[in-house]
Amino acid sequence: MRVVLTLLGLLCSSMYGYSYNDVLRDYEAKNFEKVCNDGTGIVTRNDKNEQVLVAIGDACAKVDSINILGNISKNLISTKEYRESGSYFATLMLQKKLIYQFMHDNINLKELKLPRTNHVLSRVFEQLSKGNYEAIEKRIEIKTPEMNYVLWLSDDDPKKVYIDENKDGKLVKRHWYL
Repeated sequence: MRVVLTLLGLLCSSMYGYSYNDVLRDYEAKNFEKVCNDGTGIVTRNDKNEQVLVAIGDACAKVDSINILGNISKNLISTKEYRESGSYFATLMLQKKLIYQFMHDNINLKELKLPRTNHVLSRVFEQLSKGNYEAIEKRIEIKTPEMNYVLWLSDDDPKKVYIDENKDGKLVKRHWYL
């Protein structure tokens, strides 16, 4: 009886599991939240399909789910392109962690150089490392020609770091990181 239940369980999980084709189809359709959320099962299985892992990692980066990127980047090793993607994911993780420390512990980021990407974490990190910011009360303000950023800590525990992207005085997007 246990064998039958085990086989039934495996059949059900394979029927309802999120497949490689599902990941790639949803990624192409720009369903990044779904790819990131549903793709975490593939990542936690320590799957080695690098094409699928890059799609999941990029989707997670786009929706600010940065923490999973460490598990993804370690498996991206077979080609130059996959290694570059792994470095991109690792860079975002490090930048997130350093910005978090900067906001909580006031660490000095000046003169730290990390690869530049187009992700909000990289844009903010670059300005912080150059000292291009102003501390106003409990907020950090960064002004660039393209966008203004306001960094602040939440009141809950543990505190989250918020990054508000503002253009022409209006909130464009709010990001938060833990």
